[in-house]
Amino acid sequence: MNKHLLRSLTAAVLMSTAGAALPSYAQQVDQIESLLPLSADTSDSVGVTSQTQEITTASPSQSSTEAPDGLARRAEDISQVISHPLDDRQAATLYVRDIPVLTFVGEELSALSDTKAEAEQAETLDPAARAVEIATAIEAFYQSEGDAEAIAARWDEDQEAYVVALGETDLVSINDETILPDTTNDAATDTLQVANRLRRLLGGASPLEAVEGQPEPASNWTVTSVTTGPASWYGPGFHGRRTANGEVYNQNALTAAHRTLPFGTLVRVTNLTNNRQVVVRINDRGPFTGGRIIDLSAGAAREVGLISAGVARVQVEVLSTP
Repeated sequence: MNKHLLRSLTAAVLMSTAGAALPSYAQQVDQIESLLPLSADTSDSVGVTSQTQEITTASPSQSSTEAPDGLARRAEDISQVISHPLDDRQAATLYVRDIPVLTFVGEELSALSDTKAEAEQAETLDPAARAVEIATAIEAFYQSEGDAEAIAARWDEDQEAYVVALGETDLVSINDETILPDTTNDAATDTLQVANRLRRLLGGASPLEAVEGQPEPASNWTVTSVTTGPASWYGPGFHGRRTANGEVYNQNALTAAHRTLPFGTLVRVTNLTNNRQVVVRINDRGPFTGGRIIDLSAGAAREVGLISAGVARVQVEVLSTP
């Protein structure tokens, strides 16, 4: 990673020093944009005070050059990262050319610890650090005059995840912890919008109309059986180990463990607390405790908002193709 670029991006991280958590994704974007008029003619140091937040930052360099495509390009950073609360969790939003593109969601604020070991662990999961890493990749792509037409939105079959890519290189997976700032609560739609914002902001490329390789909607399948009960999830301790059907477990894939369903069975899981859904493939056995009916991968749990709760009542529908 380019150290000079990383230092300049890190300096652009805006830390919220006071204030209540923002109640929703859309209000998060509205409040941040109202607090920070991130225009090209801002002064070198901007200090904004409101009833809820006080934010201080240094704006990017204002020098620019004329690119071959006629777009005015800043000679330095085109991205900024704003660290802020989101509901009861840590979050950081990445701006490109003053437009919010991605929000990274971290741990619950109440769960933060002052112990050294846990503080170091939290640092590795810090949403601002994740945002700076992605901003660094975007800056490198832009400064190398990468082709905005090559920015893609696709479904990655191996990862079983929605991905935004810069050419042949995956930039970020869109999931419960990495979202569109004004999220639609649909990973496919969020992925498409993130890709289209980057295509426009990094070179004025025409918008994509669909996510490449997007799976067939679950609504086109037939439901053969329905059960309800508690669901849990499992992840880091099993990542890379063999599942009951012999494949290597990928905690980010959309899979699940079930006690009896045949391997390869597709099931639609609905979190009855928030009505969020995900379609998963059965590739493992369990759970065997607590009367739970299904054990989701970490990736599937993110899709239905189960990570923080740990356990939730769900509806499980066994699917078959028409």
